[in-house]
Amino acid sequence: MRLIILTGVALLMAAPAFAQPYHRDPLPHNERALQQLNTEQIRILRRASRICSQPGLSMPIKAERNPCVISNTDKAIEDSDDPALIAFHFALPDNERYDEYRNDTTWRAFLVDEPE
Repeated sequence: MRLIILTGVALLMAAPAFAQPYHRDPLPHNERALQQLNTEQIRILRRASRICSQPGLSMPIKAERNPCVISNTDKAIEDSDDPALIAFHFALPDNERYDEYRNDTTWRAFLVDEPE
């Protein structure tokens, strides 16, 4: 039993070493580039939403809470191999990242220079 607990603790402590570093460096800070990234991210999100829609359900699930939409969107973003798109997607707040009807003000916050 002690061995199982020690193994679990060791794995939890080693987990950050396996995590991929998250950098916002490739994220552009001009309006036109951010608008294009927003358009592309929403296009991918809406495609995932259409793929995951299940007309037979009696109670529809919002896209931003649907695990199918979340996983398909994340996979498509990561498969794009576009560092700026990946950084944009993961820099969005959680409540906005999978909302296909989000407001334009969400990404405009990235136009503000970050303090160093």
